[in-house]
Amino acid sequence: MPKTSDTRRGLSGDAAPAASADTPSRGRVRRKRVRRQSRSLDFLMMLLVVALSGNPALSSPGVAKVIIPATVVLLGVAVFAKKRPAGPHQGFLILALFSAITAVQVAHFQVFSAVTILGLFCRMAVAYCLVVLIPDFAGTYVRVMLLLAALGLVFYLSYQAGTLVGIDIAALARPLALNVATNFGSSSFLFHTYFSDPPDSYRNAGMFWEPGAFAGYLNLALVFLCLIRARFTNRDFYIRFAVLSVCLLTTESTVGYIAYAVVVCLAIMTRARRAGRASILPYLGIIVALALFWVLAANLKFMAPKIQHSVLVATTQAPGWQVDRLGTILFDLDYIAARPLTGWGMLGETRLALNPELTEDEINGRGNGLSNFAATFGLPALVVWLYFSYQTLLQLSSRRKMFALMGVLILVIVLNDECFLNFPFFLIFFFPSRKGRKLAHALTLRQPKDAVVCPK
Repeated sequence: MPKTSDTRRGLSGDAAPAASADTPSRGRVRRKRVRRQSRSLDFLMMLLVVALSGNPALSSPGVAKVIIPATVVLLGVAVFAKKRPAGPHQGFLILALFSAITAVQVAHFQVFSAVTILGLFCRMAVAYCLVVLIPDFAGTYVRVMLLLAALGLVFYLSYQAGTLVGIDIAALARPLALNVATNFGSSSFLFHTYFSDPPDSYRNAGMFWEPGAFAGYLNLALVFLCLIRARFTNRDFYIRFAVLSVCLLTTESTVGYIAYAVVVCLAIMTRARRAGRASILPYLGIIVALALFWVLAANLKFMAPKIQHSVLVATTQAPGWQVDRLGTILFDLDYIAARPLTGWGMLGETRLALNPELTEDEINGRGNGLSNFAATFGLPALVVWLYFSYQTLLQLSSRRKMFALMGVLILVIVLNDECFLNFPFFLIFFFPSRKGRKLAHALTLRQPKDAVVCPK
């Protein structure tokens, strides 16, 4: 009787169990590899859009006219390459709203600039595509800002150390700068911006156009981190919070510090919610934090004295009051009162129509992004942005209204410092993602071992 070969025995039964046991293992490895690749791609896309929203080397008008449309094409191809591109349904509403606003402005002022209008919709398209492509939007943004914070600290500390020994690193590196703004004394490289003139030379701008902008993006990262803290152990959360906080403190940004005080209160509240504490201790912690902030503000030259000077400049309308943080609000109020529904548009000749003696160059650098957005597009557009910002933060906070409201308050504060809504990243709040809501809920359910979450 012929012997059965080992191969045939394996095929009939012996080798099959080994193969079937090995197949799930290979499948898990493959899935992990795909997830890592997906996270890396999400990270790179987020880094690109953050850089487009604040790096002078990439966001200057000449470069932006090329790189933003190219980014729209790149992200658009990625969206349509997905099997089921499920974008936020608000996209059509926002498209209709701003199409109507720009149409009314063109009809009223009889001025049309295709480049300016296309630039607006390209920036919105970048924000929309980013929301569609990155389900874990908040977590990815926190990872990007942690990298930028670490790089910012390395460049900042090396520059300060060089200054102590008489070495001007910024001057030595200036020939390699990708963008030089002589009127601000800044030179921008791909991952850092140096300022040569005091007192800005002692401040950390990271890769952004100025320290206040860096502080705004760091504060937003801290808000996201607080709202998703249930994903982290206490140790991991505090390490991330400390890195972002230390970097933010080196910016010496007045408005950034004010927003950070509210961030600390939010962190205390989320900690109390996570630990299941319903006592008065969190509120005492908030009172102590605010008291410390008050003492700090009174003793720092860029806090109370700077605020008092700003109030004086704005109320007396001293030279340059239109570009002051508070002065900009007063300047914009006349425009908002005259055209509250559809605004004055983005072109200098219409945006400054009530002040023909001014030129766009004279008010370049005006810093109040909140009043500027309302004056440019009207109060309804600003209200819509605030409403969807609240909805976005509400999803991240697992439907906790107080946390979402505190997040919106922080957004409003940082917008009083810089015109962030002129860039793609802050426009993402127009598009709260349903897919992101489901992911936030799923990730929150995966609690670390030291998490004790009380019921809602």
